[in-house]
Amino acid sequence: MNSKSVRSGGLGQHEDLMLILLTIILVVFFSIMKPSFFSLASFASIARQIPEIGLFTLAMMLPMLVGGIDLSIIATANLASILMGMFMNRYIPKGEENVPVVIAALGIGVAVCVLVGFLNGVIIAIFRIPAMLVTLGMQMVVTGISLGITRGGTLSGFPVSFTSIGNGDIAGIPIQFIVFLIAGAVLLVIMQMTSFGIRLKMYGSNHTATVYSGTNEISLLIRTHMLSGVYVSLAAIIMSSRLTSASAGAAANYLMRAILIAVLGGVDPNGGKGRVMGVFWAVLLFQCMATGLNVLRVNSYIVIALYGVILLLSVFVRTKRQ
Repeated sequence: MNSKSVRSGGLGQHEDLMLILLTIILVVFFSIMKPSFFSLASFASIARQIPEIGLFTLAMMLPMLVGGIDLSIIATANLASILMGMFMNRYIPKGEENVPVVIAALGIGVAVCVLVGFLNGVIIAIFRIPAMLVTLGMQMVVTGISLGITRGGTLSGFPVSFTSIGNGDIAGIPIQFIVFLIAGAVLLVIMQMTSFGIRLKMYGSNHTATVYSGTNEISLLIRTHMLSGVYVSLAAIIMSSRLTSASAGAAANYLMRAILIAVLGGVDPNGGKGRVMGVFWAVLLFQCMATGLNVLRVNSYIVIALYGVILLLSVFVRTKRQ
């Protein structure tokens, strides 16, 4: 380990502490402004909302680590939700349960998201087209398919065995929060303890040197986007099960939020730097802020503007540190 990596590790820990401190400050501030914020109901709401945006952010982090971006993650999640819903509605009569069919539907959701990730990776890696253009085009294609299937409508009537994923508890802990923690832990292991994770970051830092070291660039990029697809599918499952519905326009505002949280959590938009724990603390900070602003009934347009300011400031501070 060289001195640069040591400094990076120290900087990462410093950023984590700053995010934790800011979260505490926000909790104290909102609790003073609105005492009802500091309650079990409020914190339970935060715990139920963190997994969706957290998984989307992890899905966004992966392509950003290789110097790219994925603008199709929300559209892909919506398509997966729609196909899962159509499959369950077709083979499970309303009001009945069929766990094997639900499991098959979950498999369909994962397969769809991984397939879209694979296509993104192939086009980016083989045809050398910028990730922003590829994923923007894929977003339009996938959204068009979703709208064509649903004709702009909303699917609902899912079985309880499915909706309980996004609304149930285990020992008082929301199931979706447990899924998020496990998924985050798995990605943490992948990034820190596997050659794939190490090479992924190396490629983002210096792709030319990484390729000359023997790394298969095409394989790395494809696998990165396929892994991102896995996390998109988890987000899609939690989102549609929590909402008990699926549509082509669900969670449209999550794309901007995922990018914001990724950058806030220490992911370098230019690639090469990003940590799962940084994303975790950034998600916690962001959701506390979002819940607090909602409790204070701040105008939604002002909130959007505030998110934009935070993103610009995060990029500015990161640029000055480099």
